Amino acid sequence: MSAVTAPRAWARATTKERGQTVLYHGFMIVMVFAYIFPALWALSMSLRTDENMYAADQLIPHPITFEHYHRLFEALPELGRYFGNTLLIAVIGTAGTLLSSSMAGYALARFRFPGRGTLLATMLLTLMVPVHATLIPQYVIFRELGWLNSPLPIIVPMLFGTPFASFFFRQYFITLPGELEDAAAIDGAGPWRCFFRIIVPLSGPAYLALGLLTFVSLWNSFYVNSIYLTRQDSWVLTQALQSLIGRYTAQYGAIMAGVTLVSLPILVAYLFFQRWIVRGISMTGLAN
Repeated sequence: MSAVTAPRAWARATTKERGQTVLYHGFMIVMVFAYIFPALWALSMSLRTDENMYAADQLIPHPITFEHYHRLFEALPELGRYFGNTLLIAVIGTAGTLLSSSMAGYALARFRFPGRGTLLATMLLTLMVPVHATLIPQYVIFRELGWLNSPLPIIVPMLFGTPFASFFFRQYFITLPGELEDAAAIDGAGPWRCFFRIIVPLSGPAYLALGLLTFVSLWNSFYVNSIYLTRQDSWVLTQALQSLIGRYTAQYGAIMAGVTLVSLPILVAYLFFQRWIVRGISMTGLAN
């Protein structure tokens, strides 16, 4: 709705419709604030002095200090290495997931073969299996392969796709008209060419949406990383920040400074691609 038509629509609305609109927007404002408040509080704590660290009435710190950011780099002199480890896992894992899952989703959306429905149901059923149930067998396998304290146990499984990502792409590809591929097939294009020359260029919103979701998951991951990456030089950012919590004390100011810095890349990426991300997520629900 444009800025010109919005006042006209409001003027034509009934009292009940206006009340519902106000209630809806008020509820959404409260929900947004509830989600964003922890991030604002972390930023506030990272800029407070030690004396005001636990003050409940200082969302806007006074005075403002950057001492905790200095302490963060003093406590973690190899922060650049941890950033590189995290970036390597997140980038390669995301790229592998997008490529393999999109191909699997394309096969489930377009190809007709015996057992397709059973395969799809079985794939979705694996989403119900807790990660803890498969953690020990996977750990034993990766230990025997000699992959511990390397990013391979985290990256390699992502190269074969995930059930959620495959289903996500399958739902999106169903919304694309099949006539485009039929026309390309008449010109002699095979399935691979149709996929890479037609489907992929039309699926930018889906790739961006799922790419950011996967990247955020890998970027913020702690539990799985702490299982496989036990040597300090192989740590990721979340492990490095957790190391600032000791048995009796914790450097909360430095931790909040680290949380703020770690969150910045994700925030910037979302601000740039939010339009396509919302479009990609919404279009996956248009077909069954």
